[in-house]
Amino acid sequence: MPDNKGKTESGEKKEKGFLRIFENNTLLLVFSFLCAAVIWFFMMATSGESRATVVRGVPINVEVSEAAQEAGIRIFDMNYRTADVSITGSSLITSKVTTEDLAVTATLDPSTSMLTGNSMQQATLALRAAKKGNTFTEYEIESVAPAEISVYYDKYKEIQLSLESNIEYSVAENYYAPATPTLSTDLVTVSGPESAVNRVARAVLVYTFSDELTQSKSISCKVTLYDTNGDVLDPTENFLTLSDNTVDVSIPVTSRQTVELVADIRNIPESFPENRISIDPETIEIAGDGETVSKYTSLTLATPINFLDVTPSNTTFQVAIPVPSGVTNISRVETATVTFNMNGYSETELTTNNISVINVPEGKTADLSTRSLTVRIIGTAAQISKLTGNSVFCTVDLSSVTDPSGSIEVPVTVTVNNAESCWATGTYTAHVTVSDDVSSAAVAQE
Repeated sequence: MPDNKGKTESGEKKEKGFLRIFENNTLLLVFSFLCAAVIWFFMMATSGESRATVVRGVPINVEVSEAAQEAGIRIFDMNYRTADVSITGSSLITSKVTTEDLAVTATLDPSTSMLTGNSMQQATLALRAAKKGNTFTEYEIESVAPAEISVYYDKYKEIQLSLESNIEYSVAENYYAPATPTLSTDLVTVSGPESAVNRVARAVLVYTFSDELTQSKSISCKVTLYDTNGDVLDPTENFLTLSDNTVDVSIPVTSRQTVELVADIRNIPESFPENRISIDPETIEIAGDGETVSKYTSLTLATPINFLDVTPSNTTFQVAIPVPSGVTNISRVETATVTFNMNGYSETELTTNNISVINVPEGKTADLSTRSLTVRIIGTAAQISKLTGNSVFCTVDLSSVTDPSGSIEVPVTVTVNNAESCWATGTYTAHVTVSDDVSSAAVAQE
Protein backbone atom coordinates (compact mmCIF):
# COMPACT_ATOMS: atom_id res chain seq x y z
CA MET A 1 0.00 0.00 0.00
CA PRO A 2 1.17 3.57 -0.64
CA ASP A 3 2.47 5.40 2.33
CA ASN A 4 -0.23 8.10 2.51
CA LYS A 5 0.78 9.00 5.97
CA GLY A 6 4.24 10.11 4.82
CA LYS A 7 2.79 12.26 2.03
CA THR A 8 0.38 13.93 4.41
CA GLU A 9 3.14 14.83 6.81
CA SER A 10 5.30 16.29 4.01
CA GLY A 11 2.43 18.49 2.75
CA GLU A 12 1.74 19.76 6.20
CA LYS A 13 5.38 20.78 6.59
CA LYS A 14 5.38 22.80 3.30
CA GLU A 15 2.16 24.55 4.27
CA LYS A 16 3.52 25.48 7.67
CA GLY A 17 6.79 26.81 6.02
CA PHE A 18 4.80 29.02 3.66
CA LEU A 19 2.69 30.39 6.50
CA ARG A 20 5.82 31.22 8.49
CA ILE A 21 6.77 33.76 5.75
CA PHE A 22 3.75 35.87 6.73
CA GLU A 23 4.85 35.76 10.33
CA ASN A 24 7.90 37.92 9.21
CA ASN A 25 6.70 41.56 9.29
CA THR A 26 9.39 42.89 6.93
CA LEU A 27 8.66 40.38 4.19
CA LEU A 28 4.96 40.95 4.61
CA LEU A 29 5.42 44.73 4.16
CA VAL A 30 7.46 44.31 0.96
CA PHE A 31 4.94 41.89 -0.44
CA SER A 32 2.10 44.32 0.28
CA PHE A 33 3.86 47.18 -1.59
CA LEU A 34 4.51 45.02 -4.64
CA CYS A 35 0.89 43.96 -4.81
CA ALA A 36 -0.28 47.58 -4.47
CA ALA A 37 2.05 48.75 -7.28
CA VAL A 38 0.88 46.02 -9.62
CA ILE A 39 -2.76 46.87 -8.93
CA TRP A 40 -2.08 50.64 -9.48
CA PHE A 41 -0.31 50.15 -12.79
CA PHE A 42 -3.05 47.85 -13.97
CA MET A 43 -5.73 50.39 -13.07
CA MET A 44 -3.84 53.25 -14.77
CA ALA A 45 -3.38 51.22 -17.94
CA THR A 46 -7.06 50.33 -18.18
CA SER A 47 -8.47 53.64 -16.95
CA GLY A 48 -9.98 56.13 -19.47
CA GLU A 49 -9.78 59.01 -17.00
CA SER A 50 -8.53 62.35 -18.42
CA ARG A 51 -5.15 63.34 -17.01
CA ALA A 52 -2.65 66.18 -17.57
CA THR A 53 0.66 65.29 -19.24
CA VAL A 54 3.69 67.49 -20.02
CA VAL A 55 5.60 66.87 -23.24
CA ARG A 56 9.04 68.37 -22.73
CA GLY A 57 11.63 69.67 -25.20
CA VAL A 58 9.41 70.57 -28.16
CA PRO A 59 11.52 72.59 -30.68
CA ILE A 60 10.50 76.24 -31.11
CA ASN A 61 10.12 77.48 -34.70
CA VAL A 62 10.05 81.24 -35.25
CA GLU A 63 8.45 82.24 -38.54
CA VAL A 64 9.75 85.46 -40.11
CA SER A 65 7.20 87.49 -42.02
CA GLU A 66 7.52 87.73 -45.79
CA ALA A 67 8.22 91.47 -45.65
CA ALA A 68 10.99 90.93 -43.11
CA GLN A 69 12.52 88.17 -45.23
CA GLU A 70 12.52 90.45 -48.26
CA ALA A 71 14.38 93.03 -46.17
CA GLY A 72 17.04 90.42 -45.39
CA ILE A 73 16.12 90.06 -41.72
CA ARG A 74 17.19 86.92 -39.91
CA ILE A 75 17.01 85.71 -36.32
CA PHE A 76 20.46 85.12 -34.88
CA ASP A 77 19.67 84.16 -31.28
CA MET A 78 16.79 83.37 -28.89
CA ASN A 79 16.69 82.76 -25.15
CA TYR A 80 14.80 79.44 -25.49
CA ARG A 81 15.18 76.80 -28.17
CA THR A 82 12.58 74.35 -26.84
CA ALA A 83 9.34 74.56 -24.83
CA ASP A 84 7.26 72.25 -22.62
CA VAL A 85 3.66 71.65 -23.75
CA SER A 86 0.94 70.59 -21.26
CA ILE A 87 -1.78 68.35 -22.75
CA THR A 88 -4.86 66.62 -21.30
CA GLY A 89 -6.75 63.55 -22.38
CA SER A 90 -6.98 59.87 -21.87
CA SER A 91 -3.80 58.56 -20.38
CA LEU A 92 -3.89 55.85 -23.01
CA ILE A 93 -3.46 58.63 -25.62
CA THR A 94 -1.40 61.29 -23.83
CA SER A 95 1.22 58.77 -22.79
CA LYS A 96 2.01 58.18 -26.46
CA VAL A 97 2.31 61.84 -27.56
CA THR A 98 5.93 62.84 -28.41
CA THR A 99 7.69 66.06 -29.42
CA GLU A 100 7.20 65.12 -33.08
CA ASP A 101 3.42 65.30 -32.65
CA LEU A 102 3.50 68.92 -31.48
CA ALA A 103 4.53 72.25 -33.00
CA VAL A 104 5.51 75.35 -31.03
CA THR A 105 5.73 78.49 -33.15
CA ALA A 106 6.06 82.27 -32.95
CA THR A 107 5.95 84.98 -35.60
CA LEU A 108 8.43 87.82 -36.08
CA ASP A 109 7.12 90.79 -38.08
CA PRO A 110 9.40 93.69 -37.13
CA SER A 111 9.65 97.19 -38.49
CA THR A 112 12.74 97.55 -40.66
CA SER A 113 13.10 101.15 -39.52
CA MET A 114 14.33 99.84 -36.19
CA LEU A 115 17.46 98.44 -37.82
CA THR A 116 20.39 100.86 -37.64
CA GLY A 117 23.29 98.64 -38.73
CA ASN A 118 24.97 99.34 -35.38
CA SER A 119 23.30 96.82 -33.06
CA MET A 120 20.93 93.87 -33.13
CA GLN A 121 17.31 94.35 -32.13
CA GLN A 122 15.35 92.36 -29.52
CA ALA A 123 11.70 91.34 -29.68
CA THR A 124 9.41 89.41 -27.28
CA LEU A 125 7.21 86.87 -29.07
CA ALA A 126 4.25 84.86 -27.79
CA LEU A 127 4.48 81.09 -28.28
CA ARG A 128 1.71 78.98 -29.78
CA ALA A 129 1.38 75.25 -29.45
CA ALA A 130 -0.55 73.11 -31.91
CA LYS A 131 -0.95 69.49 -32.95
CA LYS A 132 0.96 68.21 -35.95
CA GLY A 133 -0.64 65.64 -38.21
CA ASN A 134 -3.59 63.40 -37.34
CA THR A 135 -1.89 60.60 -35.46
CA PHE A 136 -3.43 61.42 -32.10
CA THR A 137 -6.40 63.76 -31.88
CA GLU A 138 -8.18 62.76 -28.68
CA TYR A 139 -6.33 65.15 -26.41
CA GLU A 140 -6.24 68.88 -25.80
CA ILE A 141 -3.37 71.37 -25.52
CA GLU A 142 -3.63 73.22 -22.25
CA SER A 143 -0.56 75.48 -22.17
CA VAL A 144 3.01 76.04 -23.32
CA ALA A 145 5.94 77.03 -21.13
CA PRO A 146 7.52 79.47 -21.49
CA ALA A 147 4.60 81.48 -22.80
CA GLU A 148 6.92 83.86 -24.66
CA ILE A 149 10.50 84.13 -25.78
CA SER A 150 13.01 86.85 -26.63
CA VAL A 151 14.62 86.81 -30.07
CA TYR A 152 17.52 88.87 -31.42
CA TYR A 153 17.41 89.83 -35.07
CA ASP A 154 19.19 91.93 -37.67
CA LYS A 155 19.72 92.19 -41.40
CA TYR A 156 21.99 89.50 -42.84
CA LYS A 157 25.26 90.68 -44.38
CA GLU A 158 28.44 89.10 -45.65
CA ILE A 159 31.80 90.51 -46.71
CA GLN A 160 34.94 89.04 -48.25
CA LEU A 161 38.32 89.89 -46.75
CA SER A 162 41.87 89.22 -47.89
CA LEU A 163 43.69 87.15 -45.30
CA GLU A 164 46.63 88.86 -43.67
CA SER A 165 49.53 86.70 -42.58
CA ASN A 166 51.10 87.40 -39.23
CA ILE A 167 53.05 84.14 -39.12
CA GLU A 168 56.36 84.81 -37.41
CA TYR A 169 59.30 82.50 -38.03
CA SER A 170 63.02 82.45 -38.66
CA VAL A 171 65.29 79.88 -40.30
CA ALA A 172 68.62 78.50 -39.22
CA GLU A 173 71.87 79.45 -40.97
CA ASN A 174 72.27 78.05 -44.50
CA TYR A 175 68.50 77.58 -44.80
CA TYR A 176 65.94 79.64 -46.63
CA ALA A 177 62.20 80.20 -46.34
CA PRO A 178 60.11 82.78 -48.23
CA ALA A 179 59.03 85.88 -46.34
CA THR A 180 55.38 85.00 -46.90
CA PRO A 181 54.07 81.47 -46.30
CA THR A 182 51.73 79.65 -48.68
CA LEU A 183 48.04 79.68 -47.66
CA SER A 184 45.34 77.21 -48.67
CA THR A 185 43.11 80.23 -49.39
CA ASP A 186 43.76 83.95 -49.65
CA LEU A 187 40.19 85.07 -48.96
CA VAL A 188 37.66 84.51 -46.18
CA THR A 189 33.94 85.31 -46.20
CA VAL A 190 32.47 86.68 -42.96
CA SER A 191 28.68 86.59 -42.60
CA GLY A 192 26.14 87.30 -39.87
CA PRO A 193 24.25 90.25 -38.36
CA GLU A 194 24.87 93.46 -40.27
CA SER A 195 25.74 95.27 -37.05
CA ALA A 196 28.45 92.72 -36.23
CA VAL A 197 29.80 92.38 -39.78
CA ASN A 198 30.14 96.18 -39.98
CA ARG A 199 32.63 96.05 -37.11
CA VAL A 200 34.94 93.56 -38.82
CA ALA A 201 37.98 95.31 -40.31
CA ARG A 202 40.61 92.59 -40.78
CA ALA A 203 41.03 88.82 -40.94
CA VAL A 204 44.47 87.72 -39.77
CA LEU A 205 46.39 84.47 -39.32
CA VAL A 206 48.44 84.76 -36.14
CA TYR A 207 51.12 82.23 -35.16
CA THR A 208 54.71 82.29 -33.90
CA PHE A 209 57.26 79.50 -34.27
CA SER A 210 59.47 79.44 -31.20
CA ASP A 211 62.40 77.56 -32.80
CA GLU A 212 64.42 78.27 -35.92
CA LEU A 213 63.21 76.21 -38.87
CA THR A 214 65.44 73.65 -40.55
CA GLN A 215 62.71 71.86 -42.50
CA SER A 216 59.40 72.66 -44.14
CA LYS A 217 56.43 73.19 -41.83
CA SER A 218 52.65 72.91 -42.26
CA ILE A 219 50.11 74.04 -39.68
CA SER A 220 46.39 74.70 -39.45
CA CYS A 221 46.00 78.28 -38.25
CA LYS A 222 42.89 79.87 -36.75
CA VAL A 223 41.46 82.96 -38.48
CA THR A 224 41.31 85.90 -36.05
CA LEU A 225 38.99 88.84 -36.67
CA TYR A 226 39.85 92.42 -35.64
CA ASP A 227 37.80 95.60 -35.51
CA THR A 228 39.04 99.03 -36.57
CA ASN A 229 40.51 99.61 -33.10
CA GLY A 230 42.63 96.48 -33.33
CA ASP A 231 40.50 94.58 -30.80
CA VAL A 232 39.74 90.90 -31.36
CA LEU A 233 36.15 90.02 -32.29
CA ASP A 234 34.88 86.65 -31.08
CA PRO A 235 32.79 85.14 -33.91
CA THR A 236 30.65 83.09 -31.51
CA GLU A 237 29.79 86.04 -29.28
CA ASN A 238 28.94 88.17 -32.33
CA PHE A 239 27.01 85.40 -34.17
CA LEU A 240 29.47 85.56 -37.07
CA THR A 241 30.17 82.71 -39.47
CA LEU A 242 33.43 82.32 -41.37
CA SER A 243 33.78 80.43 -44.63
CA ASP A 244 37.03 79.05 -43.18
CA ASN A 245 37.60 79.01 -39.43
CA THR A 246 41.11 77.70 -39.99
CA VAL A 247 43.51 77.93 -42.92
CA ASP A 248 46.33 75.56 -43.85
CA VAL A 249 49.69 77.34 -43.76
CA SER A 250 52.78 75.90 -45.47
CA ILE A 251 56.32 77.20 -45.05
CA PRO A 252 58.77 75.58 -47.50
CA VAL A 253 62.29 75.50 -46.03
CA THR A 254 65.21 74.79 -48.37
CA SER A 255 68.99 74.89 -48.32
CA ARG A 256 70.70 78.12 -49.36
CA GLN A 257 74.13 78.78 -50.89
CA THR A 258 76.16 81.70 -52.21
CA VAL A 259 77.41 81.25 -55.80
CA GLU A 260 79.80 83.34 -57.89
CA LEU A 261 78.68 84.85 -61.19
CA VAL A 262 80.96 84.24 -64.18
CA ALA A 263 80.85 86.02 -67.55
CA ASP A 264 81.30 84.09 -70.80
CA ILE A 265 83.56 86.42 -72.82
CA ARG A 266 84.51 85.38 -76.35
CA ASN A 267 87.47 86.60 -78.47
CA ILE A 268 89.19 88.32 -75.56
CA PRO A 269 92.88 89.07 -76.13
CA GLU A 270 95.26 87.29 -73.81
CA SER A 271 96.83 90.62 -73.03
CA PHE A 272 93.65 92.18 -71.62
CA PRO A 273 93.98 92.07 -67.81
CA GLU A 274 91.32 89.99 -66.04
CA ASN A 275 91.17 92.50 -63.20
CA ARG A 276 89.76 95.05 -65.64
CA ILE A 277 86.55 93.00 -65.88
CA SER A 278 83.97 93.38 -63.13
CA ILE A 279 80.54 91.83 -62.55
CA ASP A 280 77.84 93.42 -60.42
CA PRO A 281 76.67 91.64 -58.38
CA GLU A 282 79.63 89.36 -57.98
CA THR A 283 77.57 86.70 -56.20
CA ILE A 284 73.94 85.77 -55.61
CA GLU A 285 72.22 83.43 -53.19
CA ILE A 286 70.32 80.42 -54.43
CA ALA A 287 68.05 77.99 -52.60
CA GLY A 288 66.62 74.58 -53.27
CA ASP A 289 66.94 70.94 -52.40
CA GLY A 290 70.21 70.35 -50.57
CA GLU A 291 71.52 67.87 -53.15
CA THR A 292 70.64 70.16 -56.05
CA VAL A 293 72.06 73.34 -54.53
CA SER A 294 75.33 71.65 -53.64
CA LYS A 295 76.05 71.14 -57.36
CA TYR A 296 76.58 74.85 -57.91
CA THR A 297 79.47 76.98 -56.73
CA SER A 298 79.22 79.38 -59.68
CA LEU A 299 76.75 80.35 -62.40
CA THR A 300 77.79 81.42 -65.91
CA LEU A 301 75.76 84.34 -67.22
CA ALA A 302 73.18 83.38 -69.82
CA THR A 303 74.50 85.27 -72.89
CA PRO A 304 78.14 85.33 -74.10
CA ILE A 305 79.82 88.71 -74.59
CA ASN A 306 81.83 89.21 -77.76
CA PHE A 307 84.90 91.19 -76.79
CA LEU A 308 85.02 92.55 -80.32
CA ASP A 309 82.02 94.68 -79.31
CA VAL A 310 83.98 96.29 -76.47
CA THR A 311 85.23 99.79 -77.17
CA PRO A 312 86.30 102.75 -75.01
CA SER A 313 82.77 104.11 -75.52
CA ASN A 314 80.96 100.76 -75.12
CA THR A 315 82.13 99.20 -71.87
CA THR A 316 78.95 98.03 -70.09
CA PHE A 317 76.78 94.98 -70.87
CA GLN A 318 73.58 93.80 -69.17
CA VAL A 319 73.36 90.00 -69.09
CA ALA A 320 70.60 87.80 -67.68
CA ILE A 321 71.39 85.62 -64.66
CA PRO A 322 70.38 82.00 -65.33
CA VAL A 323 68.20 80.02 -62.89
CA PRO A 324 68.91 76.28 -63.08
CA SER A 325 66.05 73.82 -62.74
CA GLY A 326 65.15 73.11 -59.14
CA VAL A 327 66.87 76.29 -57.92
CA THR A 328 65.44 79.62 -56.74
CA ASN A 329 67.33 82.88 -57.07
CA ILE A 330 66.56 84.27 -53.62
CA SER A 331 68.62 87.41 -54.24
CA ARG A 332 65.84 88.43 -56.67
CA VAL A 333 68.41 90.00 -59.03
CA GLU A 334 67.61 89.00 -62.61
CA THR A 335 70.46 90.65 -64.54
CA ALA A 336 74.13 91.29 -63.93
CA THR A 337 76.19 94.24 -65.21
CA VAL A 338 79.51 93.31 -66.82
CA THR A 339 81.87 96.27 -67.06
CA PHE A 340 85.21 96.50 -68.87
CA ASN A 341 87.61 99.11 -67.50
CA MET A 342 88.95 100.82 -70.60
CA ASN A 343 90.80 103.63 -68.83
CA GLY A 344 94.12 104.24 -70.66
CA TYR A 345 92.87 102.62 -73.87
CA SER A 346 92.13 104.49 -77.10
CA GLU A 347 90.78 103.65 -80.55
CA THR A 348 92.12 104.36 -84.03
CA GLU A 349 91.45 103.36 -87.63
CA LEU A 350 94.20 101.92 -89.83
CA THR A 351 94.12 100.88 -93.47
CA THR A 352 96.11 97.80 -94.44
CA ASN A 353 96.94 96.03 -97.67
CA ASN A 354 98.18 92.97 -95.81
CA ILE A 355 95.39 90.55 -96.84
CA SER A 356 96.09 86.89 -97.46
CA VAL A 357 94.01 83.82 -98.26
CA ILE A 358 94.68 80.49 -96.56
CA ASN A 359 93.32 76.94 -96.82
CA VAL A 360 92.43 77.17 -100.49
CA PRO A 361 90.86 73.83 -101.53
CA GLU A 362 93.01 71.54 -103.65
CA GLY A 363 92.48 72.16 -107.37
CA LYS A 364 91.15 75.65 -106.75
CA THR A 365 92.51 79.14 -106.98
CA ALA A 366 91.40 82.18 -104.95
CA ASP A 367 91.57 85.74 -106.25
CA LEU A 368 91.06 88.60 -103.82
CA SER A 369 88.84 91.38 -105.07
CA THR A 370 89.37 93.23 -101.76
CA ARG A 371 92.78 94.84 -101.95
CA SER A 372 92.68 96.81 -98.70
CA LEU A 373 90.68 97.03 -95.48
CA THR A 374 90.22 99.81 -92.97
CA VAL A 375 89.98 98.38 -89.47
CA ARG A 376 89.46 99.81 -86.01
CA ILE A 377 92.21 99.08 -83.54
CA ILE A 378 91.97 99.46 -79.76
CA GLY A 379 94.93 99.42 -77.42
CA THR A 380 96.94 101.31 -74.89
CA ALA A 381 97.70 104.85 -75.87
CA ALA A 382 101.43 104.16 -75.92
CA GLN A 383 101.16 101.28 -78.39
CA ILE A 384 98.39 102.78 -80.53
CA SER A 385 100.57 105.78 -81.29
CA LYS A 386 103.26 103.55 -82.84
CA LEU A 387 100.95 101.53 -85.16
CA THR A 388 100.74 101.88 -88.93
CA GLY A 389 98.83 100.03 -91.63
CA ASN A 390 101.78 97.67 -92.01
CA SER A 391 101.24 96.53 -88.39
CA VAL A 392 97.83 95.10 -89.26
CA PHE A 393 97.38 91.70 -91.01
CA CYS A 394 94.09 90.29 -92.33
CA THR A 395 93.64 86.59 -92.96
CA VAL A 396 90.88 85.08 -95.13
CA ASP A 397 90.38 81.44 -94.12
CA LEU A 398 88.45 79.45 -96.75
CA SER A 399 88.12 76.46 -94.42
CA SER A 400 85.40 78.42 -92.64
CA VAL A 401 83.31 78.50 -95.85
CA THR A 402 80.90 75.63 -96.48
CA ASP A 403 81.02 75.86 -100.29
CA PRO A 404 84.20 77.68 -101.36
CA SER A 405 83.41 78.30 -105.02
CA GLY A 406 82.49 81.29 -107.15
CA SER A 407 82.35 84.86 -105.93
CA ILE A 408 81.94 84.85 -102.12
CA GLU A 409 82.28 87.04 -99.04
CA VAL A 410 84.54 85.47 -96.42
CA PRO A 411 85.08 86.55 -92.77
CA VAL A 412 88.42 88.16 -92.01
CA THR A 413 90.61 87.60 -88.96
CA VAL A 414 92.60 90.68 -87.95
CA THR A 415 95.85 90.55 -85.99
CA VAL A 416 98.19 93.30 -84.87
CA ASN A 417 101.89 92.57 -84.87
CA ASN A 418 104.29 93.77 -82.22
CA ALA A 419 101.52 95.27 -80.09
CA GLU A 420 100.35 92.76 -77.52
CA SER A 421 98.05 95.27 -75.85
CA CYS A 422 96.18 96.05 -79.05
CA TRP A 423 93.36 94.27 -80.88
CA ALA A 424 90.92 94.83 -83.67
CA THR A 425 87.29 95.53 -82.87
CA GLY A 426 84.30 94.89 -85.12
CA THR A 427 83.81 92.32 -87.87
CA TYR A 428 85.16 92.39 -91.43
CA THR A 429 84.81 90.45 -94.67
CA ALA A 430 86.72 90.22 -97.93
CA HIS A 431 85.45 89.43 -101.42
CA VAL A 432 87.09 86.34 -102.93
CA THR A 433 86.57 84.57 -106.26
CA VAL A 434 87.25 80.84 -106.07
CA SER A 435 87.65 78.97 -109.37
CA ASP A 436 89.21 75.79 -110.73
CA ASP A 437 92.97 75.82 -111.07
CA VAL A 438 93.56 75.48 -114.84
CA SER A 439 97.24 74.66 -114.49
CA SER A 440 96.49 71.85 -112.12
CA ALA A 441 93.89 70.43 -114.51
CA ALA A 442 96.40 70.54 -117.42
CA VAL A 443 99.04 68.72 -115.42
CA ALA A 444 96.50 66.10 -114.51
CA GLN A 445 95.63 65.56 -118.20
CA GLU A 446 99.29 65.10 -119.15
